[in-house]
Amino acid sequence: MSGENYRSATKSHDPGWNDPPPIPIAHKARAAGTKAEQKQKEDDGAGNAKAPDRDVMITQVRTVFDEYVQRLEESRRANVQKRINLLYDQWTNRTLPEELEILVYNLSTALLDEDDVRANVLHRTIVCDHASKCAQWAPMLRQLIFTLQLRNERTKPIGADPIVQPL
Repeated sequence: MSGENYRSATKSHDPGWNDPPPIPIAHKARAAGTKAEQKQKEDDGAGNAKAPDRDVMITQVRTVFDEYVQRLEESRRANVQKRINLLYDQWTNRTLPEELEILVYNLSTALLDEDDVRANVLHRTIVCDHASKCAQWAPMLRQLIFTLQLRNERTKPIGADPIVQPL
């Protein structure tokens, strides 16, 4: 290919269908402080706003989880509480990654809001992404979500499920 026929991207030409959009020089020179990057720093990765202080987070987590443990059957409470206490110990000893703390906090918020769908998604993320740190206590969080799901099923109005009553 001769140099005459080849057009470099820096020369003006009509862009082709697969040419990337031009980037203004002002954006190239700007430091890494765009709104998207700032939002990413403020987000926890799941679209939730950045969590509050660690002490506020653990207070809410303890309050919500302990309340849900009290809703469990009497025979399950001691074992579930023992496992959740392992979570509290890890949190207090600062052996949990910050990302995991935020996920646990968001799970407690989902339980507080009685949003079982969001709680399931957060639980799955906790178990899949942080299995080595939460293997002892994460399965017990599932018991709390089951309690919420059972409660939501009882309060769901009859006929609200389109699968149960097809057209």
